[in-house]
Amino acid sequence: PFITLPVDPNGERGLIGVTLHPQFASNGYVYLYFTTAENGTHNRISRFTAGGDVATGGETVLVDLPNLSSAQNHNGGGMQFGIDGRLYVGVGDNAQPALAQDRGNVFGKMLRFNADGSIPSDNPFYATQSGLARAVWASGLRNPFSFTIQPGSGRLHVNDVGQDTWEEINLGAAGANYGWP
Repeated sequence: PFITLPVDPNGERGLIGVTLHPQFASNGYVYLYFTTAENGTHNRISRFTAGGDVATGGETVLVDLPNLSSAQNHNGGGMQFGIDGRLYVGVGDNAQPALAQDRGNVFGKMLRFNADGSIPSDNPFYATQSGLARAVWASGLRNPFSFTIQPGSGRLHVNDVGQDTWEEINLGAAGANYGWP
């Protein structure tokens, strides 16, 4: 294995996202988004360095998201670098729908980070929020488990799990609110 992580594998938890740094060929950086029980059950974004086909040098923890509720679903998991070099991360509402509309909370959001886990000062709510909420790039999502970035244009398409009757594909936009719940 590339690496073995102690994860909470219950429900939709576990290893939920993987992406490579845009300069992976030169720096070997691999980003993992996973559920850990270390200091309370929560999702974490960490960076590892590939040495051949295994991780070397240990874990660099970039972001620890807030503790999860007892619900074991709606963790999100999409994670990719945009053409702007920023790391985009889809975070589900953790089965707490009202949090998707609370900009002071990261659940039910698309988050945007620098490659080192710091928060870009040009994020849409950076000046009006504090702490991790400054990473909010878009809100009102139920469970953005995957998304894709169109090569060339950088256009973001966010897949969001619907409830009962439909699923959504949203055109990603800084500061957007997709309406959940």
